[in-house]
Amino acid sequence: MKQVIVTLVCVVGICGLSFSQSITQTVRGTVKDLTTGEPTIGANIVLIDSEPQIGTIVDFEGHFIMESVPVGRQSFKVSMLGYETVLINDILVSSGKQVVLNIELKEQATQLSEIVLAPKRQKDKPINRLATVSSRQFTVEETNRYAGGLDDPARLASSFAGVASPSTKSNGISIRGNSPAGLLWRIEGIEIPSPNHFADLNIVGTGALTALSSHVISNSDFFTGAFPAEYGNATSGVFDINMRSGNTIEREHTFQAGILGLDFASEGPFKKGKSSTYLFNYRYSTLALIGSLLPDDAGILKYQDLSYKIKIPTENFGTFSLWGLGANDSVDTEALDIEEWESEEDRERSQLSQYLFASGLNHKIGVGSKSSLNSTLALSGRGLSFDEQYLDDNLNESEVSNARKDSYKLTLQYSLSTYFSDNHYNQTGVYINSLGYNLNINDTETPTSTLENIISEKGQSLHFQLYSQSRFKISPKFTLNTGLHAQYFQLNNEVTVEPRVAISYKLNNKNDLALAYGLHSRIESLETYFIKDEFGNQPNKDLKLMKSNHFVLSYKSNPFKNVHLTIEPYYQRLNNVPVSPDSYVSTLNVEDNLFFNEVLISEGTGRNVGIDFTLEHYLSKGLYYLFTASVFDSKYTANDGIERNTRYNKNFVMNALIGKEWQVGEHKNNTLNANVRFNYLGGNRVEAIDLQSSINNQDVVYGETNGEISFSKRHLNTPITSFTLSYRKNKPKHASIWSLQVFNSALAEEFDKNVFNTSLQAVEQEYSAIMIPSLSYKIEF
Repeated sequence: MKQVIVTLVCVVGICGLSFSQSITQTVRGTVKDLTTGEPTIGANIVLIDSEPQIGTIVDFEGHFIMESVPVGRQSFKVSMLGYETVLINDILVSSGKQVVLNIELKEQATQLSEIVLAPKRQKDKPINRLATVSSRQFTVEETNRYAGGLDDPARLASSFAGVASPSTKSNGISIRGNSPAGLLWRIEGIEIPSPNHFADLNIVGTGALTALSSHVISNSDFFTGAFPAEYGNATSGVFDINMRSGNTIEREHTFQAGILGLDFASEGPFKKGKSSTYLFNYRYSTLALIGSLLPDDAGILKYQDLSYKIKIPTENFGTFSLWGLGANDSVDTEALDIEEWESEEDRERSQLSQYLFASGLNHKIGVGSKSSLNSTLALSGRGLSFDEQYLDDNLNESEVSNARKDSYKLTLQYSLSTYFSDNHYNQTGVYINSLGYNLNINDTETPTSTLENIISEKGQSLHFQLYSQSRFKISPKFTLNTGLHAQYFQLNNEVTVEPRVAISYKLNNKNDLALAYGLHSRIESLETYFIKDEFGNQPNKDLKLMKSNHFVLSYKSNPFKNVHLTIEPYYQRLNNVPVSPDSYVSTLNVEDNLFFNEVLISEGTGRNVGIDFTLEHYLSKGLYYLFTASVFDSKYTANDGIERNTRYNKNFVMNALIGKEWQVGEHKNNTLNANVRFNYLGGNRVEAIDLQSSINNQDVVYGETNGEISFSKRHLNTPITSFTLSYRKNKPKHASIWSLQVFNSALAEEFDKNVFNTSLQAVEQEYSAIMIPSLSYKIEF
């Protein structure tokens, strides 16, 4: 026994000595010309403040490898004769994974000067070169680090100016008072269904949490208005997500276990020394793993998802990429015990299963010396199966609703990017979409009435999109971005032509001014077009595409080092808004569209007006903060001529986030991070209730009676406090990360739903306080 103890002490001592040494990692990447995309052969990359100096140069293919870089926050300098020098600051170097930097150099127009072009310090500057206003880049590190993000890019977006989440239960993105349904989701340049688990159940366009792990996401763009011409079929904003490629040199793996689920990722070359790579990530919910231990009526959320990307470069035939994601969700709920029944809802049980998928084959190849052609063939879709039963007083069961919805989209996309000169860049492209659907939805007016068919439709339709956009550098201070987007929807033969234009002016080295206009439109959810009237006809097929005119004025400033300020007043005008012919109902306010059954006409209008503020201190010396505020007013006018608030007219949203990072340990090999975030949101709007009809149906019936106008009042404001604590420990061959994320740590209550109390014969408001804790352990090796 003594020998065993001595041996253990020796092992611990040796390990302690080895871990106390300075730990290093490899940093690699590419350096290319910003305008042409060609490799900048011979460019120098050095590690700032390294002694002796650590550096390397770019090879003939534009790649570089820098070894023996100490872990922690590091900064790099990239320089080449004839180009502006670039500083990349505060990059997190960890022992668990190699760091990949993709750098673009801009040709030197005047005397040599030094600029700061760091991925984190250019978050206000999107990846898309044709974006001018209402856009910013978000990084994967922010998703992992910012409080309230829960490793979910959709929840992270709620910290941006102009963005509000409709509910703490969802990761919905309501932009400037618009419905979350107006957001366009793209992955690898292709429109996909909302990539969220349990999507569209509580609020259209939202889900519970993302189906994309942060392990596969690369830096991406987020737009809140007046976006470039390549983006179509959206009226509020765009989430343009990129998937990163696997490591070309080493195989790397990540395993994470936490309260919200299990997560495993792997990446690397298929064969060492070759350039083809793979990357995949699989997640499974922890709640599903322990589901058998929980009570039958717990309503256990079960979910899993898989995402992947395979990249195959060739010498003469361009680069091929095969990517995809898939998700599967299910939840069963049970009726309460009979002695607990207070509302019809308490008597109901249901079974739900959902799936979504998107996969594409991408090909990119150079065309001549100044152009590149990007082609993608993709298949995406989603499906839902829902059944609901009702128990009467004798516990006899009857079916009250069921729904089967399956839809898919086959997309063929081409885009040609051409650098005519340093002053003119153009991108022209086309999307050809074949939309397939199989819909069968049945519902009852009351639990005791007969099941009736709402929608029964199977078929397909075509949706074409064509665009061309250009960037003109008129002078060193003036830049013009302009373009045109056109859509054709075969189902109702609707055609739209949408101009986009933006001009920016550089006031001086610290201040920029821009003005932008864009016309945007989108089709409604497919099931909306097949709703039947009392005669069995489908009048909604005649709906026009809703149009949204965006006007944005933008002022950006860097008043101090590491500090960025943005102020954006805006005005949005909506036309062809689908509304009911004889009530206040509009698709702008739809929450649950599973059994939506309204005949509509395109006679509504709307307008959103407001101003967004952003003040951000980029990470420097361990400190970072973000303050955003939005003041807005969102209104629509129904067919009756009455102007009403939209459901999502919160009037204001404020956000404050501050964090601090420390390098700790004998050689400062480890990282401790703490940050806190406070959101203060105006409440969602109150929908009017028809009390007499509710009594007659023994369930909540919405309607305007006795002169009451829907959405004229707001529910209580919601203060949400969240925090994150994380500790990263770097060891020679791996890194381990402990993380505690708590969303709504103060248990702030918000309005949940209206219920009809059958005992009291009255409608009651239910409020809920949902705190989401996420304790996890992750190892990178």
